[in-house]
Amino acid sequence: MFGAVKKISAILCVTFLSNAHAETFSPLLDSAKRAIHSGLWDVAALRLEAAAAAPDVPADRMPELRILLAEAMVRDRRPDAALVILEDSIVRSHPEAGFWIGQALAGKGRFAEAADTLAAFAAKPESPHREEAAFTAANLRMSLSQPDAALDALSLLDSMDSKLRRVGLLIDLDRTEEARALFPKASGIPGKLSRFANLLEGRLLLAEGKASQAEPLFASLVSDPEGQSLEHHNLAVLGRADCMAAQGNAKGATDFLLSYIQSRAEAPLLTPIFDRIIAWLPETISTTDHPTLALLSEWTPKHLPTGSGFVNTEIDRAASAWPRPEPPLTDLEAFSLHALSLGMRRVDIPTAKAEASTLMRRLGVLAPQHLLVPGSMLTLASWRLEEGRTMAAFDILDHLRHSAKSTVIKGEAAFLKAQSAFERGDPDLASELFREAAEMLKGENRAAAALNSAISALEQDPEASITIQNLDPAVKEELSVDLALERALASDTPQKTIPALDAFLKEHPGHARAAEARLAIAEAAIGSVPPDLSLAKAQIDTLGASGSDLPEAAATRLMLVRLRLLDLSGDTSATVALANEIIAGFPGTHASSEASLIVGKNLFRSGNYNEARIALETLAASEPGTQRSQAALLLAARSAALGATAQSREEALKLYDKTMEIKGALKSLALIEKARLLIDMNRLPAAIESLAAAYDSASPDDPSRFSTGLLLAEATYARGDSDPDSLANALQIYDSLLKTSAGNPSRFFRLQYLRGLTLEKLPDPADPSKNRLTEAREAYFSVIDRPTDPPPAEWEWFERSCFRLLTMLETEEDWKAAVGIAGKIASFGGPRAGEAATRARQLRLKHMVWED
Repeated sequence: MFGAVKKISAILCVTFLSNAHAETFSPLLDSAKRAIHSGLWDVAALRLEAAAAAPDVPADRMPELRILLAEAMVRDRRPDAALVILEDSIVRSHPEAGFWIGQALAGKGRFAEAADTLAAFAAKPESPHREEAAFTAANLRMSLSQPDAALDALSLLDSMDSKLRRVGLLIDLDRTEEARALFPKASGIPGKLSRFANLLEGRLLLAEGKASQAEPLFASLVSDPEGQSLEHHNLAVLGRADCMAAQGNAKGATDFLLSYIQSRAEAPLLTPIFDRIIAWLPETISTTDHPTLALLSEWTPKHLPTGSGFVNTEIDRAASAWPRPEPPLTDLEAFSLHALSLGMRRVDIPTAKAEASTLMRRLGVLAPQHLLVPGSMLTLASWRLEEGRTMAAFDILDHLRHSAKSTVIKGEAAFLKAQSAFERGDPDLASELFREAAEMLKGENRAAAALNSAISALEQDPEASITIQNLDPAVKEELSVDLALERALASDTPQKTIPALDAFLKEHPGHARAAEARLAIAEAAIGSVPPDLSLAKAQIDTLGASGSDLPEAAATRLMLVRLRLLDLSGDTSATVALANEIIAGFPGTHASSEASLIVGKNLFRSGNYNEARIALETLAASEPGTQRSQAALLLAARSAALGATAQSREEALKLYDKTMEIKGALKSLALIEKARLLIDMNRLPAAIESLAAAYDSASPDDPSRFSTGLLLAEATYARGDSDPDSLANALQIYDSLLKTSAGNPSRFFRLQYLRGLTLEKLPDPADPSKNRLTEAREAYFSVIDRPTDPPPAEWEWFERSCFRLLTMLETEEDWKAAVGIAGKIASFGGPRAGEAATRARQLRLKHMVWED
């Protein structure tokens, strides 16, 4: 049956064309014009083609006929066919040819060519459709991010409509002073444009921060839509809502927009309306019964797609099949579902956040082709990243990168994945993805992706450069300067960072981020060993008291640098005052946390141990399990250990235990300090037990092993009087540590001194009535047995060993050896060289020891 119908249709079409060819030119042309007037462009094209083939078509009417046919083709979205007609020599000379060529080029997506063609056409005063050409050229140039060129196109006309459009464009560009200067006087505005002028006046007042003056203008336009286009009326609605929000009534503004949506039969501008509804929701919502969420829920679809796909398919997977829903969603349902999802994500309840993801997935299931879906998938991917579900997020992003129709969405998906890759420590993948994003994004986003691609590559290639093709030379040069700053900031030590940033500032003193570079120099100066406080202060003084040239995000960094500078300068009262200011001004932030730690540290330094302990324990409780919490607990334990009561010292032991429960760099230090406290409290067995367990489990290259071993040996040595084996055990520990101290003179000197003391007390196995004094002297001598040039790298343990050997020789009345050792000590020129020389001289005189 269907085949027969197709055959009959074909016959009818042929019959119509045959009859058309039989008609004369004038009736066919008139019929074509009526079709054009009715918007039936395809019908008009058929009639015009028939008119061109009519036997009585006048030759001088062919240009007009062909121009009309080109117009019909353009309006029927057939720009290629239109351009073929317009290239005909008969048509090129027609006054309207340039206008329709420009429109056809725009239809093909060749916007830059179209804008130039139409602007050139509008520049001729005699051109027909001149106003439409200028307006279209301006719109095209705005779409190409060429606002000044768009203003130039509108300036080609002297009409009031053109002037008002220029005002509107300047408002969009936030160039309010220019817009106000250009705004025509009310007396010169014709009545048909008065409502448009009122709309612009309201928008300009709002942009100037005069919301209370703007609102009555918008309210008048909203209440009386007569004489306005739907677009302008919707803009008035948005303007009134923006005025309400600007005056602190975001709830009223939201209610007004929701009421407007309900009252309109035709679809309003849902995108900007819902953007505002979402933006004006509280950042944190306490309950799902929020009025806005409740109304949005009423507008969301209640039907689910047929089949089991929605129930059984994990929509997050890029390969998921999204079934086509019946019936399709209305725009209002889709926008409501999207907004409800975003709102539910703000509800501070885990089940609500899970529901948000379900709603966002449902939008993709019920309306896979809707304009909101690509953006909703990006949002869903970002939520997955926040939840730590990286692979699920990457599945969504990879699907968008390869399947999205919009290159912008593809670029944003690549950008988001690149950010995640960089944060996860994969700079190579990040650089590749940022490059991919730069090839697809435009304007500032493209520049940001290009810069981030190079920044990501810096870790592997310190000389990485901007390599994205077809960047504007001026933009590329600007990005190269930004990259130079990032390269300097990425230096891994203060010794490299400071000269690199100093060189950057000398070469680019007026750079927009010069203040940030100075702040980074100050931070590096404070982080140097030892800190360069004068350099840090010089940079802070240059930044000024407010640091107004810094971005908002860096304001707290500047305060923290000032705080650290005061802290290192030892000005306790000023340090505590500024720290308390930061705590009050930035509650719950990293800055507040660091300031709290510095307050505790300064209270500790000043001897206010109880106050310090309270402040530090409060900080630790507010950030359980963190590295900062561990530092606070350690300092709190020290404060308690220095308390005046036995109870305070008992509480210190518990605080050390809490410190060690946290995995972090301070765990071993807490163990050592606790053991030291136990030794001081004469609880040697407990100290030895904890130290032995840590020492036995530590690997030879563990930095804490040496300190742990020393204290274990000390505690073991202290039991020597009651446990004869303790001295031998202590010596065994020292010997073990000595094996791993090669190349470290300071450790060698210390260990030999401690070995010597231990050997002096140990009985000689060959003759238990004697101690191992010879071995002790050998241990001390191994320290002094070195050339005098260069001097020892460390003096304390070196000279302790030397003078202990000298004392032993004096006790044994070996005066000649004692004089020799004393002279040897003096020859090194250490802190006690004068004392050694005096003793050598006294021994020589007293015991008449002369050189042979």
